[in-house]
Amino acid sequence: MFLSIFLSVVLVASASDNPQTQSTATTVQSFTTVEGADLMTKLEAAQARGRTRQTPYWSAYTFDVRPRVAIDPAVREFRGSMNQIGDTTVFVGTTPDGLPVETRSLAVFLLREPAGNQITRLEIYNLERKREYSGYPVYWLGRANNEESLNYLQAIAAATPLDSLSERAVIGIAVHDDARVSGMLKNFVISSPNQRIRSSAVYWLGQTGGEMAFLASLVRNESEDKKLRRSAAHSIGESHDRGTVATLKTLYEEVKDPEVRRSLISAAGNSDEEQLAFPFLLAIAKNDADWESRRAAVRQLGHFQRDDAADELGRIFASESNLDIKKAALRSLAETKSAKAQARLLEVARTDTNADLRKQAIRVLGERGEAAVDDLLKLFDSEQSAEVKRAVLQSLSEIKSTRVEDKLFEVARGNDAVELRRHAIRMLGERVSKRSFEFLSATAQSTDANAEVQVQAVRAISQRRAEESVPLLIKIARTHTNQAVRKQAIRSLGESGDPRAIDFFREVLSK
Repeated sequence: MFLSIFLSVVLVASASDNPQTQSTATTVQSFTTVEGADLMTKLEAAQARGRTRQTPYWSAYTFDVRPRVAIDPAVREFRGSMNQIGDTTVFVGTTPDGLPVETRSLAVFLLREPAGNQITRLEIYNLERKREYSGYPVYWLGRANNEESLNYLQAIAAATPLDSLSERAVIGIAVHDDARVSGMLKNFVISSPNQRIRSSAVYWLGQTGGEMAFLASLVRNESEDKKLRRSAAHSIGESHDRGTVATLKTLYEEVKDPEVRRSLISAAGNSDEEQLAFPFLLAIAKNDADWESRRAAVRQLGHFQRDDAADELGRIFASESNLDIKKAALRSLAETKSAKAQARLLEVARTDTNADLRKQAIRVLGERGEAAVDDLLKLFDSEQSAEVKRAVLQSLSEIKSTRVEDKLFEVARGNDAVELRRHAIRMLGERVSKRSFEFLSATAQSTDANAEVQVQAVRAISQRRAEESVPLLIKIARTHTNQAVRKQAIRSLGESGDPRAIDFFREVLSK
């Protein structure tokens, strides 16, 4: 399956918080090398070896890899697009500093059954990532030249065009660094009966470059599948060719379908030509007759890290009557990361007459992280509305900060309304610190605490790890003096499914 996600900023945790990597040489040394004059000869030699073992086996070879493409890279922050191909993720974009993210040590892996030599899987793997290859042997064929590799993958794609193997083969073709790739991809778009293959090929045409006219013709074609037209628009935006914004502007004037037009707006936000994209999007945000298109443009304006973006978004918020567009402007203000934007958001959070807009401003302030903690704490202390105070607590709870945790403890222990205290306790339950668990335990077992607050503390305890929560819940269910609190502990134990809870219920029922 080909899944494309277009993002301006992606926080990536790779395969794990501690990515398992090794050198390409180390990976290849763990494989069994197969000799031969060319790719087909080596594949036949691998087949002969695989047949003797009577187990599934991999044949793998490397090739000339397209620049500016990364597969399963060990990155933390990334700007661009992610595409899921089987169990492999392709990244096209840059680091936050603008450096291309790319992996050059890639290989085609083909899993076969030994008897009939049938290919059951095709993957493109990064040789620098540790893998177990399902425990099957890997026969290493070395480097294939582009012509034999592309011809081989094209034959796989043509053999069963509606099969997932064909979809993977097309991706394999796309990541080759070869002038023939564009023509092959265009042929898939024109002739393939598989819509996923067509969509994938359209996406990669934006990466190969030089196909702006072809992609624009797909966007204009009203008889073409709408999803493909939208994919073609996105692909233009992903292209590094000059003139992308000019093409997008022309298409926006010509195309009538509102969904396709909004795809053109999104494409402009992804374009390398930021100096041209900004005024194009700003004009749509201010003047377009379709309010959803205006909202889409406003959302894209938040991606621009420039001084006038916050000013323009502030003006749009002030002049716009549509509530959804105003909310979009607030979210985009938060994304600009400027101090001026934060001041504007805080002003809305404090003074706007619309409660929904105040809460939206508070939510997006929280997305700015540590930089917004001081302002949110001050807002909580000065605010009179319990509803707004709850929104502030919710926003604060999304930020990992000891100061935030201190505030949650203060509210949970303090003299605020019971509902606010319960809200703070619920949020403390979502924090995994020892300190928060000790507080919840003490609150739930207190003899003089408010019963509603204690019930909330029991609910929060039940969200913790079973090793922590179940013994304490059993204790509360056995001994607490308040019936409502005991009932909540029993209910939480029943929902846990823990064997210790089952033993507790057996004991109670046997008496």
